[in-house]
Amino acid sequence: MGKKHRRLKPGGPRKQYTSTNVIRMLNIHHVGVFKYHLKDIMRGSEMKDDLKPTFVANVLSKASRNSVNDAEDYVDALLKDGLLEAPISEQIHRLLDQYSTRR
Repeated sequence: MGKKHRRLKPGGPRKQYTSTNVIRMLNIHHVGVFKYHLKDIMRGSEMKDDLKPTFVANVLSKASRNSVNDAEDYVDALLKDGLLEAPISEQIHRLLDQYSTRR
């Protein structure tokens, strides 16, 4: 028996795929742990209690869907507005860096 030759599919040359930009995003496998730590950080914050769940949800959605940089910008915007304290903001930045991955 002879060698089988692999036949190319008709239709011309194969497509060349370009690489996409890699973005820092929240690691999906650790979302539960991230959320737990973020809520724990927010317990020490002086933010109004009715704004805390909304803030946590916004940070979580921005970090997992858009990018970690968008979430950090959101935290910085709230720091500028006076709704968040500087030490809490730094802790959230460290937490975002810790649970980020490149996707």
